[in-house]
Amino acid sequence: MYRDGCHQNYAGTSAPMCVYGDRSSKYVVVLFGDSHAAQWFPALNVLALQHHWKLISMTKASCKAATVTIVNAHRPYTTCDRWRADALSRIEKLRPSLVLVSSSDAGTPAQTMRDPLAGWTDGYARTFRKLSRSGARLVALLDTPWPREDVLDCAAIHPLHLRDCSVRVPKALHDVTRRNATKAAARSTGVSVIDPQPWLCTTHGDCPVAVYDTFVYRDESHMAEGYAEALAPVLGRALEVRSGS
Repeated sequence: MYRDGCHQNYAGTSAPMCVYGDRSSKYVVVLFGDSHAAQWFPALNVLALQHHWKLISMTKASCKAATVTIVNAHRPYTTCDRWRADALSRIEKLRPSLVLVSSSDAGTPAQTMRDPLAGWTDGYARTFRKLSRSGARLVALLDTPWPREDVLDCAAIHPLHLRDCSVRVPKALHDVTRRNATKAAARSTGVSVIDPQPWLCTTHGDCPVAVYDTFVYRDESHMAEGYAEALAPVLGRALEVRSGS
């Protein structure tokens, strides 16, 4: 999707319609959010091809799914707000079967929140309510755990001791308040929630940077494409996938 120009840049304000999977299918799945939504595209593309979905990707750099204006380049990220509004309008008209919503827990609000939990909960709830107008089943995918630094740099320094590059929960969770806000908004609007933490961290709370011969991350926060593809079966089970044929 990056190579195809389907991940909108910082300046863009309209959501390009990038279609993958089975283009003739009536079972439409939309991926919506920022680059931490886009990181799930490899897994969803596998599922779309297997289950005959029409997969539509709508993502924008650093643009939160929550209806909250954040700061980008030291000023309000208004192009994100305009892009989000355009994407939500397009999704409503698409009448998809499923919308998968995700975004990173990073991002500073343009206006100070007296109560961050309440502020972000309201922002996510506003987005979920707008998406519900499409009639789609909505699923919120929580942010993935973050490594403590760029994993490729760390692996270059410790090639024989990759355990030195791992991080543990809860330090791997970038913003617990944001996660709780997403879950609270989902509960209040009837949206399903998937927590990918068990897919990236062990039951003992260790989040490795590589599993066997596959890197988990490609930088300081995003999953590697190969690892995302490997997660397609577990993501499919969590979504309770159905065939679109």
